Amino acid sequence: MARVYYVDVAVPADKKKRGKHKIHAVFDGSRVFRVKKLTELDDAGEIYIDAMFPQIYGELVELIGRDVRIFSLKSLRLLKRLREENGVEKSDEADARLLSIIPRSHFKQLTLKELKLLQLINTYEKYVKWKKTI
Repeated sequence: MARVYYVDVAVPADKKKRGKHKIHAVFDGSRVFRVKKLTELDDAGEIYIDAMFPQIYGELVELIGRDVRIFSLKSLRLLKRLREENGVEKSDEADARLLSIIPRSHFKQLTLKELKLLQLINTYEKYVKWKKTI
């Protein structure tokens, strides 16, 4: 059965600098748990995320390849406003729960073409930065 998950995506830490990965907080409608990679959500049908980072593009592409629909929050200001209105302190678990009460119209569905294009743009930006350094 396909499930719906709400994920507060964490920026993965650089292994060389900190030695540990930051993990994502996931809310499934009843409980909050943590996963290292979004691909660990095997029974997912839809995943709602708060943000996209270049470090997780590969995971998102793999999930879309498995026919999982990925939705990204259009504006992070909405999440901040909900936090203030509900008097909730900022935490990964609280943000994952708050994502579940945001109307679907505030999310944008991601496509495979869009993610591939974002990966190319990210690679291009790395090469431009590298060229400037040299």
